[in-house]
Amino acid sequence: MTNFGFRFGTYSIAAYVRLFADQLPVFEPYDRIAYTDCDVLFNRDINDLAGQRLRAPLLAAHDDYMYFRPSYRQKLKLAPGAPYFNSGVVVFDMNAVRENALLEQTRKTAIQGKMNDQNALNVAFEGKWQTMHPNWNLQSLGTREFRFSQAWARHFAGGKPWGNQVGVELEALKIWRDLARDTPWGKPFEQRIPFERGVMKRFFRRFDAVTGLFGKDVQRRRAKYDGVKMHLIYARQADEGAMAVQFPEVLGGFA
Repeated sequence: MTNFGFRFGTYSIAAYVRLFADQLPVFEPYDRIAYTDCDVLFNRDINDLAGQRLRAPLLAAHDDYMYFRPSYRQKLKLAPGAPYFNSGVVVFDMNAVRENALLEQTRKTAIQGKMNDQNALNVAFEGKWQTMHPNWNLQSLGTREFRFSQAWARHFAGGKPWGNQVGVELEALKIWRDLARDTPWGKPFEQRIPFERGVMKRFFRRFDAVTGLFGKDVQRRRAKYDGVKMHLIYARQADEGAMAVQFPEVLGGFA
């Protein structure tokens, strides 16, 4: 990575490994690669994730909640209405990725723009990715409608099971804790308090509509957001093999 010119600063070196999938010899025989962050817990066979039908070089989940802050498009120089995916769960079509040098382009974008891996991927793969079923990247950040038991892959994008544990369902925390037991890493997964953390945070989110009246644009959009509606929209798009939709906030009615 150093030879490519990376200067990581506060970013994790591990986060950039996915950008080198086309450079690592161990992956040369494969035409499909699934990547997940280490804060993802599966309720379904990961082969089902990797084996999905692809129409684009990348399959990824839309729902990173960036549409609450649409200024990211100007910041990253994306097209008007461009969606933004979370890179915590992605599937690469390696034949198309190699043919179009998309990861090479991502690396250059990250270095030249001093970007984190997720921003660089969104720039390089703009218009080249399709919708993943939201159950494959059901994020704990910002959701109150869906729980761990409903996920095919639960992504603890907010609180971590080894950190503050906010938004980590107790049944999921127990799995992490059991997996880590009798290892040197068991202690960070101990349950800190006898109930789930993050309940109050979800409660105060109910007052977003009031906060939005005072010019808080993020809260205003979030108050109009219907998580169940967006989940159904994305699920339908995934079933159809559709490319990522433009202006998702307009589609969802919370622009």
